Amino acid sequence: MFVEKKNKNMASITSNPIMTGARGMLGNVVVYRQFRGKTLMCNRPEKRQGITPHQQRMKTRFLEAVAFAKKQIADPVTKALYQPGPESKFTSAYAAALADYLKRPVIDDVDVSGYKGKEGDAIIVKASDVAQTLTVTVSVLGVDGSVIEQGEALPAMLTDDYVFRVRKRNDLIRGSIIHITVRDRPGNVVDKKFKV
Repeated sequence: MFVEKKNKNMASITSNPIMTGARGMLGNVVVYRQFRGKTLMCNRPEKRQGITPHQQRMKTRFLEAVAFAKKQIADPVTKALYQPGPESKFTSAYAAALADYLKRPVIDDVDVSGYKGKEGDAIIVKASDVAQTLTVTVSVLGVDGSVIEQGEALPAMLTDDYVFRVRKRNDLIRGSIIHITVRDRPGNVVDKKFKV
């Protein structure tokens, strides 16, 4: 048997047909593991004394995600929203709903070039999420920070864009701020501000 020393806690075993594929604990002292086709001999891991506050928050969030996913797939209508397509990276509606809860939506791009301060101008938002069931809100803020108008951007017909049509005139557009807020089905929120 040849034992190649990796570090003080781990060694790789080669050229030993008896140890090939060995797994588990030996004598409450060492542990045999398989990693990338090699047999590793390691010290027995020490038991942790407890979990950190961060780990507790992550555990709680994951349990909330599991409850959300179970609720979504129990209803045929919402299950259909999460049903993965042929090119999806998800294997089931449950996995997609779980990921949707854990992952915030993304604002991919905002096109404010069509905003000239006139009624009918378009502000176009590209946003993405697991289920694409997004609520996109656009607020137009004046130079002083006051809200000139606010409303929901509607999904475009042939693209994944969301279009907000301006309803109020803004004669002082230089220095105005466009505030985009995107909320997904589980309630995750992301927002961005753009200066005109």
